[in-house]
Amino acid sequence: MRVKLVSPSADLSLPEYCVGQASRTCVYPGIAQCFAIAGWTKGGMLCTHVSPGATSEEMAATFEHLRNLGGDQAQRWYVVGPFTEHFAVTKAQWRSVEAIKKTFKQLKNKNAERWILDVTAERQAFSWGIDIQSTPCDWAPVIYFDYRKWGSKGGWTDLKVHKFVRF
Repeated sequence: MRVKLVSPSADLSLPEYCVGQASRTCVYPGIAQCFAIAGWTKGGMLCTHVSPGATSEEMAATFEHLRNLGGDQAQRWYVVGPFTEHFAVTKAQWRSVEAIKKTFKQLKNKNAERWILDVTAERQAFSWGIDIQSTPCDWAPVIYFDYRKWGSKGGWTDLKVHKFVRF
């Protein structure tokens, strides 16, 4: 199985199939068809980088790690990724927002808000993909997101919070 739990850190960089907890930032490198997921808890962000190539067993293991890290206590969850590219993968476990919603039920956290953002346009602006970065707000249960051309140094652009929709 490719799913790995990484050690908690202030700053994380999570490639595909990794799950972790970050208190300051998490970078999800090389988002071409993947989804970046972050959950806000008092102990820090719970983060994962979901590949469209993940099997049902790998998805279950990913969400088990998130639950074990405190995902059942997260106040808010955010899912960010290029819908067009991810949903087009015929073997992907997630082929719709409804499929994502169903998977989130594994966290057994009915009171959490769930927000989603399609970054197809941002991803298509670059030839290969984008890096996504999540940063928790210091004073509220909110996570902010930025993106940049994959592999760039600096140059982050804000993904506007008002563009997220509840799911």
